[in-house]
Amino acid sequence: MNIQTLSTIIVLTENKPGVLYRIANLFLRRKINIESLTVSEIKAKAKSRFTIVVKEDPSLVRKIANQLKRIVEVFEVHVHSDNELFYKEIALIKVGVKNADMLKKIEDLLYQFQANIVYHEGGAVTIQKTGSEQDIAFLQSVLEPFGIKEIVRSGRIALEKGKPHRIGAVSRELRHMSRTTEAIEISSIKKLELMAQAQKGTIPLAQGIPSFFTAEHIQKAAKRAIDTHIVDKYSKGQGIDELRVAISEKLKKENGIYVTPDEIIVTHGGIEALMAIFMSLLNVEDEIIVLTPDYASHITQITIATHGGKPIFVPLVETKSGWKLDSTRLEQAITPHTKAILLCNPCNPTGKVYKKEELKAIARIAKKYNLYIITDEMYEHFVYAGKHISIGSFKEAADRVISVFGFSKSYAMTGWRIGYIAAKKQLIEHIMKIHDSLVTCPTVVSQYAALAALKGPQNVIEKYKQGFLKRRAIVIEELAKTNKLSYTVPEGAYYIFPKFVKTVDDVALAEKLLKKADVAVVPGTPFGKGGENHVRISFGGDEDMLREGLRRFVGYINRNL
Repeated sequence: MNIQTLSTIIVLTENKPGVLYRIANLFLRRKINIESLTVSEIKAKAKSRFTIVVKEDPSLVRKIANQLKRIVEVFEVHVHSDNELFYKEIALIKVGVKNADMLKKIEDLLYQFQANIVYHEGGAVTIQKTGSEQDIAFLQSVLEPFGIKEIVRSGRIALEKGKPHRIGAVSRELRHMSRTTEAIEISSIKKLELMAQAQKGTIPLAQGIPSFFTAEHIQKAAKRAIDTHIVDKYSKGQGIDELRVAISEKLKKENGIYVTPDEIIVTHGGIEALMAIFMSLLNVEDEIIVLTPDYASHITQITIATHGGKPIFVPLVETKSGWKLDSTRLEQAITPHTKAILLCNPCNPTGKVYKKEELKAIARIAKKYNLYIITDEMYEHFVYAGKHISIGSFKEAADRVISVFGFSKSYAMTGWRIGYIAAKKQLIEHIMKIHDSLVTCPTVVSQYAALAALKGPQNVIEKYKQGFLKRRAIVIEELAKTNKLSYTVPEGAYYIFPKFVKTVDDVALAEKLLKKADVAVVPGTPFGKGGENHVRISFGGDEDMLREGLRRFVGYINRNL
C-alpha cells in the first residue's frame, strides 16, 4: 500500500519560456496531481524557481525528481519535507461589512490572527493573510459567519532552512519568526472559542470555565486590600509571606506534601507555573514524557521550552472501566534524553484520577532512571469517587516532584489568575529565576483574594463539587440518547471525553458541530496520542445551557454519523 505524504519539490531552472510546460508535462504523464505550483525569478542568478507541492508516495516523488533533472534547462532539484523548509501561502479574502460594529469585530479577529485589511470599500473589506495552509483555512472558517464574498489563494512559496535568499548583504524582507513559533499553532480550545464568539447563538461546551461566581468573602477581601492600598506596589516575587504560609499549611494538611513557605512560588495561574517549570528544566535536546491524552497547552508549552521540540507521548489505555496506566509502556519510552514525566491528576481532558498503585509505579520508574515528575493538580478538589492522592506525598519521590496547584477551579477564580508551585528548595531556586523574568510577581490584589479563599469557609468547594456531580449526571443522561459514542464516566475534573464508534476527523467534526449545530466542543487530537477520534465536553457551565448544548451535539451526530 502506498503511503502518501506531502512533499515540496524546489526546481531551479534557466529563465526561459517553455520550461513550465515541460515540468508540468512530467507530472501529467505520471498522473500526479500538483497541489500547488508557484514560479518566482531569482534576479541575481537569472534563474527561475519553481515550488511544487505534491501529495504522493515518497518513492514516486524521488523518481520524478530524477526525471526533472534530465530537463535541459534545469540546474538543481531538491525534495523536502515541511520541517526542512520555511513556507508560506498568501490569501486575499473579501468580506462583507454591514456596519462599524461588525468592522470592529473583524479588526479584533485579524489582530489575533496576524492578518490585515489591505483595501476597504463601501460594503466590504479585503483582508490579506500570510501563513501556512492551515492558518489560512482556519482564518477563513472564522470569517465565514461575516459573509465571505470572494477568496483568492496563491500556491506555496518556500525556502530551505539555513539558506535564506538575500538580495545583496541584507535581506529586503522581514526576517522569519523563530523556529519555536513556526512549530506551534493557536490551541484548538482558543480556535473554537474565537469561532464561537463570531457566531451568534452558539452554546459553548468547550472552555473549562465554571459558571459559579467567586464567593463573596473572597471578593470583600480583595476590595479591602484595594481600599487599604496594600496592593499598590509589587509584592515579593515568590508571593506574599502570609499566602505562602497558608499554602504550606494547606499542602501538609490536604496533600501530605511537606514544604516550607520558601519552597513555594505563587504564580500567575497554573499556566505560568508550568511554563516557568518547563523553561527552567528543559534544554533543546531534552525529552519529557507526557501521559496522554493531556491538556493541550502543556504540549504547546513544552514545544516552546525546547525551541520547537515535541514531547514524547505515552498514551494511557482506554478501557470500559476507565483510562489505565501501562507502566511497561512508560518505561519503554525512556531514552538517555528523557528528563521528566508529566501527568495531569485529575486529568484534563479525560476526567481520570490516578490510583495509588499507578502513582507508585510512576515514582518507582522516575527514581530508577533519575527523572523529575511534574504534576498538574488543578482539579484536586473535584474527585467524585475515592480520594485525590498527590504523588509529592510519597517519601521516595518527594525530592524529584514539582507540583502545581491553583485557585482557578477550586474557588471559581479563573479570572484572578493565581496558582502555585511546590518543590524542594534546590528546584524552587532555579524555577524562581524564570518566574521572576516572566511576571516579576503575581497580581497582588489576587494574592490577597487567594489568601481569603484559603483562610475562609471551605464549604464553597463542596457546593461546587455537588453542582458538578449534578451536571455530570445530565451529561450521562443526554449521551445515553446516542449509540454513536462510547465513554467512561469521569472520575474527576469536569470534562467527559467521549469516543466516536465510527472513525472520524475529530477536528473537522468539531468545526461542523459549531457551524451546523451551534455547539462548541473541543476535538481530541490536540490532547496528544490517544486523543484521536474523541471530543472533550466541559460540564462546568450552566445546567440549562449544558442540556441544550448536549441535545444539539447528540442530535447532530445521530443524523450525520
